[in-house]
Amino acid sequence: MYEYYASEGQNPLPFALAELIDNSLSATSRNIGVRRIQIKLLFDETQGKPAVAVIDNGRGMTSKQLNNWAVYRLSKFTRQGDFESDHSGYVRPVPVPRSLNSDISYFGVGGKQAVFFVGQSARMISKPADSQDVHELVLSKEDFEKKEKNKEAIYSGYIRNRKPSDSVHITNDEERFLHNLIIEEKEKDSFTAVVITGVQPEHIQYLKNYFHLWTRQLAHIYHYYIHGPKGNEIRTSKEVEPFNNIDIEISMFEKGKVPKIVNLREIQDDMQTLYVNTAADSFEFKAHVEGDGVVEGIIRYHPFLYDRETYPDDPCFPSKLKDEDDDDDCFILEKAARGKRPIFECFWNGRLIPYTSVEDFDWCTPPKKRGLAPIECYNRISGALFTNDKFQVSTNKLTFMDLELKLKDKNTLFTRILNGQEQRMKIDREFALWLKDCHEKYDKQIKFTLFKGIITRPDLPSKKQGPWATYAAIEWDGKIYKAGQLVGITYCHFFNNNLI
Repeated sequence: MYEYYASEGQNPLPFALAELIDNSLSATSRNIGVRRIQIKLLFDETQGKPAVAVIDNGRGMTSKQLNNWAVYRLSKFTRQGDFESDHSGYVRPVPVPRSLNSDISYFGVGGKQAVFFVGQSARMISKPADSQDVHELVLSKEDFEKKEKNKEAIYSGYIRNRKPSDSVHITNDEERFLHNLIIEEKEKDSFTAVVITGVQPEHIQYLKNYFHLWTRQLAHIYHYYIHGPKGNEIRTSKEVEPFNNIDIEISMFEKGKVPKIVNLREIQDDMQTLYVNTAADSFEFKAHVEGDGVVEGIIRYHPFLYDRETYPDDPCFPSKLKDEDDDDDCFILEKAARGKRPIFECFWNGRLIPYTSVEDFDWCTPPKKRGLAPIECYNRISGALFTNDKFQVSTNKLTFMDLELKLKDKNTLFTRILNGQEQRMKIDREFALWLKDCHEKYDKQIKFTLFKGIITRPDLPSKKQGPWATYAAIEWDGKIYKAGQLVGITYCHFFNNNLI
């Protein structure tokens, strides 16, 4: 539990829910059609005590696999005793863009941590496609403690095998909501449902009061699974494709209220969506690390437009542009766009690792001497790093263990990716030229308004005579100037950084 409670100033509940979504993404990775994951918050007291259910249409688990899930520290990467897992013949997935391989489940380790962070008990219900029976197992803190006290085998338990939609064994009035969940089984070929009860009261309040916030965080964590390797770009095609067939739906049910339902694909203000949609251009690269570690990276340029920076701020966690000991009227202007945020967010096998970020690399930091682009351009960039599973993360997937150390090793090789091909040129020079090009193309201080028409200009050489667009006014620094107005311009000169 400590791994969640020791979170860095944020409520870790969304990250616990993400663990359960990870399990569902892994379970649905072989689906041919839509991969459907539902999180149902069952807070209608007329149906029983509060519960959280995570349901997917994945391949389901056999009785043996379900039993192995109950073993707390058994994962697909570790073997203990005589346990046999469905991952015992684990094969690493083939490389795919952004490492979106759905190989993000530790087979029970993170999932059980998450379950018992959220509540006191979990009912696992699962059916594989080739089984006539549904397999059901209940785990609870109370049961664990009782077995430990009696010196019994803690992970031994009773797995109920029953027919789909059969809920006669549900006799506890506090769990009567289960009848409705179980009735839905008859429409499903295979599935897994994790139903958490004994939900902590503080979690219930958070989930109710901050619904928009935590669903937005989940949309950020799974941005590239939901929208594909290029992110949430504006698309004309709505067809189901390999990289847009994941539906993650959140629904909350309360007594006397209309249910709140949101599909994470519909959320348009998660941070990666904001980064993608405010960027004018991008610079892609790859880092090769010793030991088969591969990191794909992208840097995006957010230009200055007319009277403001377009670098997006997080509406839920506004960036801090001031130091604690700064005077009230003293702001750090040189980092006005990005603030004090690091450049790179970090993704492991396609999903965000929220507590790890990378400030920069030597080749994309402002030069000590005058560079090709103004210094403020270096603060108009955001970035994302995508690693394969050759990098270690904590079991709750909040932190990378070794990413920055490996990336900043002297033997790590960075190359630019252009049109899908690696360029064997110096990346620092390539980046500086790209940044200069972005500044010249996209940064704009003057906005032309009130379009009048297209003209030709006979006063210019023949090749430059037209077409010319004409406007009746310009907008500059928040003020509008119309054609015919006299405008005074003051020129400022600097010598040794002193205004003359």
